[in-house]
Amino acid sequence: MKRLVGILFAVLSFAFPALAGPYADVKVEKINDRVYALLGGIDVPNRQNGGYVNNVLVILGNKGVILVDAGSHKSVAEHIKRAIRALTPDPVTHVLITHHHPDHHLGLVAFPDAQVIASEFCARQIAEDGAGMVWRMERMTGLTLGDTAPVTPQTVIAQHARQAKTINGVTLELITPDTAHTDGDMMVWLPQDGVLATGDVMVHGVNPNIGDGNLKKWLAVLGSAGELPASTIMPGHGALMRPADVANFQELMASFYKTVAQVHKDGGEMSDVRKKLDLARWQKLSRFEELMGRNISTVWLEIETDSF
Repeated sequence: MKRLVGILFAVLSFAFPALAGPYADVKVEKINDRVYALLGGIDVPNRQNGGYVNNVLVILGNKGVILVDAGSHKSVAEHIKRAIRALTPDPVTHVLITHHHPDHHLGLVAFPDAQVIASEFCARQIAEDGAGMVWRMERMTGLTLGDTAPVTPQTVIAQHARQAKTINGVTLELITPDTAHTDGDMMVWLPQDGVLATGDVMVHGVNPNIGDGNLKKWLAVLGSAGELPASTIMPGHGALMRPADVANFQELMASFYKTVAQVHKDGGEMSDVRKKLDLARWQKLSRFEELMGRNISTVWLEIETDSF
């Protein structure tokens, strides 16, 4: 009887999304028996969403749970933890951080016993500017985050590396490519599961943020990632992707770079880029107004620098 009650509780917990305070429901998507995607919102952290905006990958190992990314602050992470508990009672033992932007790691404080792994650049940014990241998250969300403090990763992966690891019986590969979304991105490849977690190297249904990256190098990273035999790709924001979605994202980014480069080559002005872009493709993606101008100026300056 107790076993039947336990099964019914687990089914009901999985069937109904986790709720907490002002946050949107955690959308749980089962990839296979040990890998789940917890999909958040696609906007920037703000007063309306409370900072619950990004995706978290949950990997159920034989000795505990491995996460990819940890959420924007402690309360968001606690919201995510409730969804994890509906999947397993096992503790979170490892958290793999994809990059230093605060919506991906400030929730680490809710996993005090976990081993945190990140790229060399990401770890350095958190160590040097973690308090500033908390302050900026407070400004964006309007929250007082006295319970949130930055956690510097204990294990650091060198830049431009591919490191195979076995954690809790799970074979995975940590890939720290050249500059893409940031100088310190890390992707997590699960070869036995055909799953790739990319952080914001890929986003789906969202305008990418190029401001801290380099689009020319980013395109090369996307090309390399596309060569992995992944059947499921979890982006940093947005719905799960398939290989065709990755190809579409790569083509969209390539067309952006090509357009900016052509306007620059023809002696045009930065303001001419919008006239040449197929804006309809970008306007249907979220965060267009916020990011388009910044992305154009970032890539323009990148191309201008390369032309010297």
